[in-house]
Amino acid sequence: MLISQIEISRLRIPLIRPFITALRRTEHVEDIVVIIKTDTGLLGYGAAASTPVITGDSQESIIGAIQIIANKLIGKDTSNFEELLLTIQNSLVNNSSAKAALDIALHDLVAKSMHQPLYKFLGGGKPELKILTTVSVKDTAEMVADAKLFVAQGFETLKIKVGLNPAEDIQRLKAIRDAVGNSLHILSDANQGWDAKSALQIIDSLLTNDLGITMVEQPVKAWDYANLKYVRDNSRIPIYADESVFSLRDASKVINGQMADGINIKLMKSGGLYTARPIYDLATSHNLPCMAGCMLESPIGLAAMAAFVVGKSNIKFVDLDPITMIKSNPVIGGVCLDGATLHLSSAPGLGIERIDNLEAVVTIGA
Repeated sequence: MLISQIEISRLRIPLIRPFITALRRTEHVEDIVVIIKTDTGLLGYGAAASTPVITGDSQESIIGAIQIIANKLIGKDTSNFEELLLTIQNSLVNNSSAKAALDIALHDLVAKSMHQPLYKFLGGGKPELKILTTVSVKDTAEMVADAKLFVAQGFETLKIKVGLNPAEDIQRLKAIRDAVGNSLHILSDANQGWDAKSALQIIDSLLTNDLGITMVEQPVKAWDYANLKYVRDNSRIPIYADESVFSLRDASKVINGQMADGINIKLMKSGGLYTARPIYDLATSHNLPCMAGCMLESPIGLAAMAAFVVGKSNIKFVDLDPITMIKSNPVIGGVCLDGATLHLSSAPGLGIERIDNLEAVVTIGA
């Protein structure tokens, strides 16, 4: 089975409500979609989320990088699966989102050719996941209202976005805990918004107020490994690294330096499924728990990450909630949501039948 064409398109999906963190505000999912076509007519779907403030990848840079890599894949035999995956990773440095899109599409394609759902191709497990959902940064009353709505929808774990103002962060977390009660798990995500001193002051206040915060994600700047370790060493709440860990090299640095109590793995950071697995394996070998995360992305990438997560016992939190945020789903097939449970398709590959509302950009190949 030879790769004959690779199509690149844009996909824009409106959100129900704005998504706001310490790093950005947006009202749409903005994906670049790739479709790998073969001489047998089989298709593989993949997508990249444009998140310049985190990955550095804009829509334009993702499109450019995909074109560079795609030209090296045209005409290649998919039976040389690992060789193609390595070609994706080695064609250029960085550009992890573009690499992830092609990696996902190739995995989808090869799993389809073997007549297996991608989650079975990757190891199997029960094809459903309990996911958490995210409360964006707003004024306290709006955040409380959102939290109560999510609880009513069946979510048992909430991740609260903080990091814009330390004093207000404490007020927001306290108000949400008071509103939803003590039975729910509450995580907090600063998205690099604090310095080390503020982080420890906030953490001490969370403990003093007995808010039962399960973990704190990425309290300091991604590059500030020394202060990440300082916060972790002095915190009585577990600290998870997100933006500080893109690659296996980053994970090794954080794990060997005992800089965090857990790692958030995302395909858009790692560069795809092929490069996410060794990060998970390394963390697991050191008894360091993982979170399965994502960017603000379409159900295409969510389906791929869900397939990766199924059956992995060291994934403690599943943060694949953009599907809860979109007004409508243009991806037919793949994953679907029932309350707080994400269900994976039993169809081959990702199980995606088609994607509506694509805006064509360019096609590489005959």
